[in-house]
Amino acid sequence: MFEITDNAAKQFKASADAIGDDALSFRISARKSGSKGIQYNMGFDTPKGDDISCVLNGIRTIIDPETAKLVESMIIDFRELDGQEQFIFLNPNDKKDDCDTSPSGCDPEGNASCRSCQEE
Repeated sequence: MFEITDNAAKQFKASADAIGDDALSFRISARKSGSKGIQYNMGFDTPKGDDISCVLNGIRTIIDPETAKLVESMIIDFRELDGQEQFIFLNPNDKKDDCDTSPSGCDPEGNASCRSCQEE
């Protein structure tokens, strides 16, 4: 499974409160996208047929089986980067062509779409 940091959980909770529908869960989907690595989508939804449901850091979460394979050991964080607050996906399974600044695929310059070397 993957991890949701406290900062990210606070943002998800605020979004869920704004929607005001307790029946919805946080859904993340991930798909491989060639040289761009893994592309992510997030939103609120209801569970479907073969979805995997769990609670991560207090957030009811659903993912499909294909996503589960791609997000194993991933961390979703929320932080400031380049003057903007945003969700960051730190995913050891996500190797992009423009993230090969080190053997592990991290980016010491802080490219938001790459793993942070500081996380190693």
